[in-house]
Amino acid sequence: MSETMKAMVYLGPGKKEVLERPKPTPQNSKAAVVKMLKTTICGTDLHILKGDTPEVEEGRVLGHEGIGIVESVGENVSNFKVGDKVIISCVTACGTCHYCKKSLYAHCDDGGWILGYMIDGTQAEYVHIPHADTVYITFRSQLRMMQL
Repeated sequence: MSETMKAMVYLGPGKKEVLERPKPTPQNSKAAVVKMLKTTICGTDLHILKGDTPEVEEGRVLGHEGIGIVESVGENVSNFKVGDKVIISCVTACGTCHYCKKSLYAHCDDGGWILGYMIDGTQAEYVHIPHADTVYITFRSQLRMMQL
């Protein structure tokens, strides 16, 4: 039996529920999985729930930013390691496409605003991040989690 987690799942306009979902694993060599510690609800999530973004599929885990601890990494992730505390940006960027090279990360050919929109997001116990090296900011200070 595979491991599961709890996640806030969009079930169509006006419908959401905390459901058991499969725990994610890194899907490529540049990906990582983060155990979520803190996440947010923003206006975008409310627009999705209202039905203003019909391209969001029913069954999508919501959320596109948060704080967590790296649990596993793909073999080509070099900026982060298991155990790092990270802030997850709402924008996912490959770091190599035409747009990323111009620092236009929201327009990334293989990313942009996709978490909680086109791929499962951060309102879950764990989240899969496809381009780990370009999405996180590591906590290297003495900040305690309760201060955030």
